[in-house]
Amino acid sequence: MVEDQLRMVRHDLENLPQLQCPNSYHIRTYQKGDEAYWARIMDTTFVDLGRTVQDAYADIINQPNFDPNGFCFVIHNDIPIGTAYGWNRATDGKQVGYIDMLAVLPEHTGHKLGKWLTVFLLHYFRNQQVTSVMLDTDDFRLPAIKNYLNLGFVPIYIHDNHAQRWQSIFEKLGLPQS
Repeated sequence: MVEDQLRMVRHDLENLPQLQCPNSYHIRTYQKGDEAYWARIMDTTFVDLGRTVQDAYADIINQPNFDPNGFCFVIHNDIPIGTAYGWNRATDGKQVGYIDMLAVLPEHTGHKLGKWLTVFLLHYFRNQQVTSVMLDTDDFRLPAIKNYLNLGFVPIYIHDNHAQRWQSIFEKLGLPQS
């Protein structure tokens, strides 16, 4: 986790919504050749990263716990336009799911595709017998944070400044402090 990021957790995987992508979109898992699409999505969405195909291998595919079923893509007109990766990590002696690198190309925002990528991975983790899922996010990603809150994620206060930052986020979203 980048130290200044915020962390959220969903403590259980009960009562998950059904996956319902909008018309003309669907989600599938990783296929050989998706590395270039992943790099383009990461580069476009997280502007300063300069991601490459080699990064897809170094950061995801060549990792010892890589599972292609946890590496998913939103597809539109046969082209990946969004992605997320779910992996298991040991925390306090328990296996916890972790959602990472969720991104959708800007021209496809507004279709709740981030929500559906998250739902896809929540179902993936439930099938893996994982009982809770974490993710890290940034203060300015208000639509994503609202999505995570609506999906049952709650803030975890790790650093001293998190209470104040979360209060500001809840105010901006017009939500009561949780």
